[in-house]
Amino acid sequence: MKARFKGPSGTGTIELADDATVQAVFDGIKAKASINHFTIKYGPPMAMKTLDLSSMDRPAKSLGLHGETLTIVPDEPRGASSTLSPVGATGTTASSGARSGENPGDISVRWPQREGTLCKSLTLEKYVVGCLFTAFGGALPQQIPAQQLRRMMADYISEHPEIYSEAVLGCSPAEYGRSIQDPDRWGGGIELSILSSIFDIQICTYDVQSTFQLTISKTQNLINFGEMKRDRCVLVYSGIHYDRVAFSYSDFPHDVTSLPPDMDRTLWPTDDAEILHKTQQLVQKLHAAHYYTDTEGLVLKCDVPGCDWVGSGQLEGRRHAELTGHIELSEITDSEGDSVLRRCDAPRCDFIGQGDRAVRRHRDDTGHERYSVIPDC
Repeated sequence: MKARFKGPSGTGTIELADDATVQAVFDGIKAKASINHFTIKYGPPMAMKTLDLSSMDRPAKSLGLHGETLTIVPDEPRGASSTLSPVGATGTTASSGARSGENPGDISVRWPQREGTLCKSLTLEKYVVGCLFTAFGGALPQQIPAQQLRRMMADYISEHPEIYSEAVLGCSPAEYGRSIQDPDRWGGGIELSILSSIFDIQICTYDVQSTFQLTISKTQNLINFGEMKRDRCVLVYSGIHYDRVAFSYSDFPHDVTSLPPDMDRTLWPTDDAEILHKTQQLVQKLHAAHYYTDTEGLVLKCDVPGCDWVGSGQLEGRRHAELTGHIELSEITDSEGDSVLRRCDAPRCDFIGQGDRAVRRHRDDTGHERYSVIPDC
């Protein structure tokens, strides 16, 4: 029998006798992957099974392991496992540290029913113009780079002029094709729609900022790009940045991921409604932690020498960038005089904030209306 495996150190294959037992599968992986203590998961994504000590004497073929892809889940913490590449393995070696050490404020949702954790997988290009393409490209099995996606979009537009006309794109298809390949060009709804068509995948997006108000009114804060698709990926939008949503197997109590990010799962069948329910929980936690930027409340200025443009909100900033090519925009923050410290007078609320913006933000999030000034000592 023959099977493929993937684990923290990379991927590889094992070839065993047709009558090999599950114990022989474990021994074969130990020899190739340089890992001693682990369990194995296999089967379809929504109904994965676990191999453990109780199965050791069973024939591997009787469990359907021939031709299967086996996922190695280390029993020890990621930092304690070997970082050696598996002998004879292929793929990229994971050399990054445990995700739990990156930031103690990382937010995730426990998913004990699937023995793992749901989180947002940060793109390396955080807060840059191409984060939409980086987030989506990283969700694909092929891990397609952002610039390659841009080229694919330009080609797709030129091949389907009957769908993507000037009325749809806001400019001629030829102009759009040139513009979208500019690494400084922003991406949004039309780009997500095009990517959905190219890859035949549904792209679900959540807006972190508006989640609070929408959940109060019982309206799901979800926009789908692409209908009647087999698979979907999920993105969250902070107002200036896109992250992809990822699932990782983890140890109980499933509050810290235990596998490297390159083993994250980022695609789900469209009939898997539970992923949307769990993502909503994740987005609500992100909102509570204020993982968003109020782009319409921002006062922006252009930092290009000789340009004195000042505007309010993301839409005006994007319009200025499209008209002038200026992308060096920065926020005009509250003035130094707005340094009054206030506390919230609502019962059992411990909020203390400095400046009108902090108070407005707390009022929008909670509905609390009464505040007191904390005088200087």
